[in-house]
This record gives sequence, C-alpha cells and structure tokens, in this order.
Amino acid sequence: MKKMNRREFLTLSGAAVALLALAACGSTPSTPAVPTTGEEAKVLEAIKKYRAAAGVEKPLALDNGLKDAVEIVVKIAKGEMKYDEKAYEALGKAIDGYIDVGAPIGIAFDKDTGNMMPVCVYTETVDLLVNNLSMLDEENQTNLKSASLIAIQVFVYDGVKYWVAVAAKGKKVTP
Repeated sequence: MKKMNRREFLTLSGAAVALLALAACGSTPSTPAVPTTGEEAKVLEAIKKYRAAAGVEKPLALDNGLKDAVEIVVKIAKGEMKYDEKAYEALGKAIDGYIDVGAPIGIAFDKDTGNMMPVCVYTETVDLLVNNLSMLDEENQTNLKSASLIAIQVFVYDGVKYWVAVAAKGKKVTP
C-alpha cells in the first residue's frame, strides 16, 4: 500500500469534510445517481450542452430509478426482447413512480417489421454527440428538453457502439 504524504492527507481530508457538509445541508438527491461510465458521462455532457444551446435552464440529473427501464430499452434495441405486451408491461413497472416519461431516446420503430433499432451512435467527441442530437425527431428533442431526470446506457450492437436513454419530467410525490 502506498504511503500518503501530508499534502495528500490534507487534500483528502478537506474533500471528505466538504462532502459531509453538503450531506448535512440536505442537498443530497432523494434517488441516488446512476453510476456512470466515462461514456455515459460524455452522453450526459452532450445532452446538457444541447439543452443549454436550446435555452433550457432546468437541471438534468441521472436517476437510478430509471435504470431498469433503460436496460429494457437496450434489450429491445438489440433484438434480445420483442416489443410486445410483456415488454410494455415491464416498461410500465420500471417507470412507475415517474411523471411524464417520454418515449425512449435513441431507438426508432420500424413500421414495416415492428422492430425497434438503435439510432444514436456513440462517439468519444462530445461536440459530435451534440450535433447528432439535433438530428433526432421532434418528439425525442422535446423529451430531452423537458426532462429533469434521465438514465443513459451505452452498448454495442452489431459491432457499433450506441447509446439510449429514458427521461422523465420528475417523480410522483407519494403522500
């Protein structure tokens, strides 16, 4: 184990005190954030840049409660799960407790085959991700602009890296 010098110890101690102070203020979110990979963080950064350019000031936060829904969407996009009554019910359960969950972002419905396919290709360049967001259909763009909570997942399908997201305007308040 590496020995810690005085400077490192003080830096880490200061960071810990700052985090404890924030927690004591009650500023922690009610739902823990989805742990993100570097790729998911880049997609979130791109979405935030896209929203800022569109004049959206409402904050957007990752939400762990939507993780199950985005995982179902990935299975549908990869063809591992058919979008049928069973999938519809599973999505319904996964988004229960959320307000105005929009259609999944990053997949398109093929009217001829009834299949859904991924359409948002992942790239390491945030600015390219932002440019690609402007090419989404109007429903997806509206969904991105009005959401306050989101779950994102990056995955590989047929050798290409894609991302999908599920977004909601908020959580239902239970009395």
